[in-house]
Amino acid sequence: MHLGELAQQVSQTSSDPVVQGLAKLLRDWQSDDSSVEKLRDSVERYVGNSWIESNEEHERIYSLWSKFRDEAVEPIGGMTMNERLYWFDLLAHFDDCDTDDARARIYSKLLASS
Repeated sequence: MHLGELAQQVSQTSSDPVVQGLAKLLRDWQSDDSSVEKLRDSVERYVGNSWIESNEEHERIYSLWSKFRDEAVEPIGGMTMNERLYWFDLLAHFDDCDTDDARARIYSKLLASS
């Protein structure tokens, strides 16, 4: 499951505004300049400090996030750039880059050297 799929699954878990806010945070990350480390910290803080009304929904969301974190975020240092682009659903963004600076921002976001 890549980041776009994670955001979709989180969004489909509940109509709770807190859950929808988390889905938005995941989607918005793709277009901001923050790194994978910032994404991890933001999601962990969001899930840990927000009140999701249903414990079952909270557990489901944290389970989805934990699986993604363990498969994509934690092992990012051993991934190729293409793997990083796939996991974080940035292939199209990278292909659309028309300058070296735009590509460099994605490299930085994904903790890769250009």
